[in-house]
Amino acid sequence: MIAPLSKYKEVLGLNRRNQEYVRPYNPPSAKKLADNKIATKRLLSRNGVGTPDIYKLIKNKEELMFLNWDSLPKSFVVKPNQGTGGNGILVFYGKKKGEQAWIRPNGDIMTKKDIVLHMENILDGRFSMGNKKDIVIIEERVQSDPILKQYSYKGVPDIRIICFKGIPIMAMIRIPTKRSNGTANLHSGAICTGIDIATGITTNSMQMNTKSPLTDIYEDLEMTTDLKENKPLRGIHIPNWDNILEIALKCQKLSGLGYIGVDIALDVNKGPVVFELNARPGLGIQVANRAGLRPRLELVRDLNVKNYKHGIKLAKNLFGGEVEESIEAISGKKVVSLFEKVIIYNKNSATKPKGKRKRRSEEDINTHAFIDTGYQTSRITTTMANRIGYINTTKYFNSLNVPQSFFTMEKAQKYIDENKEKLTSEENLLRVAKIINNGKIMIRPVIQITIKIADEIKDIEVVIEDDINYNVIIGRKDLKGYLIDTSNQF
Repeated sequence: MIAPLSKYKEVLGLNRRNQEYVRPYNPPSAKKLADNKIATKRLLSRNGVGTPDIYKLIKNKEELMFLNWDSLPKSFVVKPNQGTGGNGILVFYGKKKGEQAWIRPNGDIMTKKDIVLHMENILDGRFSMGNKKDIVIIEERVQSDPILKQYSYKGVPDIRIICFKGIPIMAMIRIPTKRSNGTANLHSGAICTGIDIATGITTNSMQMNTKSPLTDIYEDLEMTTDLKENKPLRGIHIPNWDNILEIALKCQKLSGLGYIGVDIALDVNKGPVVFELNARPGLGIQVANRAGLRPRLELVRDLNVKNYKHGIKLAKNLFGGEVEESIEAISGKKVVSLFEKVIIYNKNSATKPKGKRKRRSEEDINTHAFIDTGYQTSRITTTMANRIGYINTTKYFNSLNVPQSFFTMEKAQKYIDENKEKLTSEENLLRVAKIINNGKIMIRPVIQITIKIADEIKDIEVVIEDDINYNVIIGRKDLKGYLIDTSNQF
C-alpha cells in the first residue's frame, strides 16, 4: 500500500538534514569532537557521564607489534576511533582455551593473526571518514541489562535518541540479531524498534531486508527472530527512561552539537553508558517510529528550553502518548504502575439497597496496590480483609490454631490433607495455601475479593498474610494482560 503524500512530506531526507540542521546547528569544532571517540570519552568521563572503559589504544603498527595479548581480558571490543555507521567494530565474547584465539557472537573463531590484520586495516583508515589514518580502541564489552538482554542475540542493544536544541525528538532501540553478528548495526540486520518518548515503551519494529536489490528496504516485525523462545517486541519498558533522556541532553550540551544522535546502552553494573555521539545521525529512526522528523523539528525550532527537565517535559507533552493512546491496539495490554490506584469492594456492599447510606463496615476501600511479579498469588493483610467484610473468615481461621510454621512442604501438605474439612468449612474461605515467608513454611487462608484496577473490575484470589509491607499486593497470576510501567511510582 502506498503511503499518503502528506506522510512523505514529514520524512526528513539526507540533504535537508544536512542543510537545515547539521550545518547551521553543529559547528566544526563540535563535529570534530563527536567524530573522535577517544576525545568524546574523555569529555563525558570528566563530566560524570558513564562510558565503556578503554583497555588499550594502538596508534601505529609499531605499537601493535608490541601489544601484550595476554594482558587482554577474555571478552572485549575492538573499534576504530573515527569509524562510521558501526563499521570496523569487532565484539569478542570469550577466549579459546590454551590458544591466542577469541570467539565472536556467532561462534566464529578469530586468531591473533586475524585480529592483527583487522587492526592494521583500522590503522590504515579503512573504516574512518575520508580513509584517514586512525587509532585502534580496545575497550570494555558492556554487560547488558537483564531486562533488555532477553530480547537480544548475544550482543548489547543500544538506544538512539535524537535531540535538537535541548529537547529529545525521537528515540529507538537497536537490537542485535544473529544476522547482524551480535552488533546493533541496522545495515547488518539488527532490529530497530521505536520508543514512545513519554513512557519509554517500545512500539513498532522493523528489520532491513538484506536480500532486496534495493537499499534501505525494511520489513515489519512483531517478534524477535533468533532466540530459543522468541518474544514480542512491542510493549518493552526501557528501564531508567527519564535518566536516559537526561543523559542524552547532557551529552548535547557538553558536545556543543545543536542536532545530535546519542547512543546509550544499559550495563548491568554501571547503568546507562554512552557508546558514542553522532553529529550526522542516520534517518532510519523514522522507519522505526513510523513518523517523520520534519514536523517535530520544526515544532521546537523556536522554543526556549530552561533546563534538562523542562526539555524532557516538552518532549513528553509534544511527542509522547503513542502508547497511552493506543496501547490496546499495539499490544492488547493495559498499562499499570508499580503503585496502582485500586478500589477494593466490600463483600457486603453489593447487597446494600441503592440510595441507602452505607455503614463504615460496608464501605468500599480506595487505596494503592503494589504490583509485584515476585508473588504468584496476590496478597492482602488481615486488617484490610476485615475492613471489606471478611472479619468472620479471619476469626474462624485464627480459631483453628494452625501451627505457625512447618519444617517441610511435605509436612505442611500432610497437615492440609488431614484437616481439609475444617480448613475450608467457613463459607468465604476458598482454600488454604502453602507459602514461604522469611524462610518459614506457613499455611494461610485464601479468599476471593472484587477489585477495580486500571478501570477493570475483576474477581481475584488473595492470600491473607500480615508480614507484607502493603495493604494489597497484586501477583503475576492477576497481571496477565497488563504492562507494568516502572517509571510511574507512588
